[in-house]
Amino acid sequence: MADEHVLQVIDINGDTKTIWDPNNPDETEVAKDTFKKLKKKGYLAYQVDREGGQASIMDEFDPAAGKVIMRPPIAGG
Repeated sequence: MADEHVLQVIDINGDTKTIWDPNNPDETEVAKDTFKKLKKKGYLAYQVDREGGQASIMDEFDPAAGKVIMRPPIAGG
């Protein structure tokens, strides 16, 4: 679906998706809350363009974003 809005979380729990309709305040609030909680934990968020090519880092939730991918920070030593 071209107009699908999805927040995809990729972490040790697997691949979890939250789908929302920006015209539905309840769905949008769930996606926004998930985004904020994960950002507080240090997760990185990327907005992917509609063609799936370019991604840009997101610091704030955008209800108009088509696809958002979030992942935990990479720990290294």
